[in-house]
Order: sequence, then structure tokens, then C-alpha cells
Amino acid sequence: MTEFGNIPDDVRQTLHAAGRPALTLLDSWCGMRVGRAVPRRRDFDPTRLGRYLAKVYIYQFDDDAGDFVCRLAGEQVHEAWGVRIKGLSLREVVGDQNHPAALVRWRAVVEAPLIQYGILEEVAGRETRRIGERLIVPMCDDDGQVRLVLGLGDYEVRQNDRDWIQPVWADVIRIPCADIANVGDGSA
Repeated sequence: MTEFGNIPDDVRQTLHAAGRPALTLLDSWCGMRVGRAVPRRRDFDPTRLGRYLAKVYIYQFDDDAGDFVCRLAGEQVHEAWGVRIKGLSLREVVGDQNHPAALVRWRAVVEAPLIQYGILEEVAGRETRRIGERLIVPMCDDDGQVRLVLGLGDYEVRQNDRDWIQPVWADVIRIPCADIANVGDGSA
């Protein structure tokens, strides 16, 4: 089996700039789908992520709050945001100013459903340096509703300096789950 064999070739080409942590999560997610557009949370095996588990988070949409609430976050995610985000709403994490745009994007992930990928780069003269990468994918909750986002943030710098790094990045790639073929054997 080839590395990242659960990711369809066209998706891999679209996400050609994705790093190993993001591809590891995407490969696991694609393998969990087993004929479904969106996998179930109970099929998520965190051990498949190995050393990248510290970069992972799960949020669940809360109808009463009208917002996503962090249910799980790895240590590197807490460190990047400068605060423990487990139990916090998306608004509390990204701030009031950035919340409307972040909420629209994340709702699209669960409502369309779709995957979303972005890279944040710093350009200094002719040099470009990657300072952050995010991948979020939808999952079904125990009731079969698409209400969860499973994400991975691979950050070189802290995310809480809002003058330098905005929580909602301009350039993101979105791929509808309906357009992603099932190629894995379910072993991911």
C-alpha cells in the first residue's frame, strides 16, 4: 500500500502543499468513511495519528449556543492559542471580531459537508516561510448528525497575536465530501 493510500489522487493533487501532519489526518479520515461521505466519530482512532495527535482538536456544534464548542484539543493546540481551549466556544477562541467569518466557514464544513484546508505563510523579500497549516473535516456524532469538526493545526508560532496572525485565514481550499471518492479499504 502506498503512503496515504486512502486519499484519492485528485484530492492529493488539490492539496499538493499539505504537510505530513495534515495528510496523516486526511488519510485517517478518508479511511474511516467506508462508503459514507462523512465518517462517524466512533470510527475515529486517535492512535492512527501518532505524534500528530497533540495537534488535533474536535469541536461540536451546539444548537442552543449557536456555536461550536471544543470537546478535545491536543497540547500543541492549547500552546498555539495560549490558553486551554477545551470547553471553550469558537467565539471565545477566535474572538468577537473574527467569529462571524469563522462560524460561517465551520458551519459550511458540517452543512455542505466539506473539508477545508489552509496554509498561512509569511513573505519576507523573496523568502516564504510556512507559519501555519490547518485542516478541518466533518464527522457525524452518535446520533448520525454531521455536527463535529475534526481538525489539525500545525503552527510554527502562537495564534494569539491578532495583529500578526488572523484566526480566519484568507486562502483556504474547500472540497465537498460528495466529490471525494472512497479509495481506502477502511483500515485507517
